Amino acid sequence: MQTEATVATQHGALYIKKLCRHFGHKVPVQRADNKARIEFPFGDCRIVVDDNHVHFTMTVAAPDDLSRAEQVVADHFVRMATHDQPQVVWNRSRS
Repeated sequence: MQTEATVATQHGALYIKKLCRHFGHKVPVQRADNKARIEFPFGDCRIVVDDNHVHFTMTVAAPDDLSRAEQVVADHFVRMATHDQPQVVWNRSRS
């Protein structure tokens, strides 16, 4: 299953750097330029940043993990977003 969110911000690169550094102490993280991948035990989170947005795509194998994945990523992102007050709204699909 998959869930996605796009968050408006002009500080996406900074936030993703902070997010990846934070999670990198706990789980495998890959980051290059405007893209990142965080490998959680419950699924993978792919992140793409542009000048005005951060786009998250979270993929989990077990439907029971979807809410947990959304909450973990959103809560940590909001904590890292010190220049904004972003709202992360997830859109689920079965892909």
